[in-house]
Amino acid sequence: MSEHTTALTVDNGCYHLIDPATTQPLLYHTGTGGLVGVLGDGAACVCTGTLTGYVRVTVLPAQEPPPADVTAWEDIVEVTFTSPSGRFRPAAPEAALLPDLASAGPGLYRLRVHTRGRDAGHRAEAVDNLDEIAEEHLIISWPNTDTEAETIIQTKDAFGAHLRTHPSDPATMPPLNAPMAGGGVDISGGEARATGMNLDSTRCIRFD
Repeated sequence: MSEHTTALTVDNGCYHLIDPATTQPLLYHTGTGGLVGVLGDGAACVCTGTLTGYVRVTVLPAQEPPPADVTAWEDIVEVTFTSPSGRFRPAAPEAALLPDLASAGPGLYRLRVHTRGRDAGHRAEAVDNLDEIAEEHLIISWPNTDTEAETIIQTKDAFGAHLRTHPSDPATMPPLNAPMAGGGVDISGGEARATGMNLDSTRCIRFD
């Protein structure tokens, strides 16, 4: 499959990858690599240097892992993501322009998340104009067969270094948007709509 790119809205220094069947609270989670943290089945948090506004996100659903491009990107981290329904993508209105990251239906996927420009995004803080986007991400997904641990392939930016020394702990954070019984998220059309969840209460922490 080919790459697809769009300007994606972020808020509170993060965006989430979600499966519509997830019941996980959408919290801020840096992972150990300071880039992406898995919150549980069907949900992961991607940490941005840009606090609010736009970042540029490219997604590539694949069948097997391509070679890691360590020259074009600053930080690269891999995690394992479980897709209960066989559909997941970023939880943002613009995600309707992006393909489904689950290329082989329900099950385990390996995600390789790349970023560059997070330091510039952090300095800008708010990016409201598309022609001023400073931060770019690339997310590659492929089917996986086991629950591999998080793998840090490369770390270069200062923002990620700060997050690695000040990691978040979702277990200690108040689940302001904790799903109720029967809760779930509808990402049809790319926009997250909650059933028994309050996505407006998503707790994301900004580190300065």
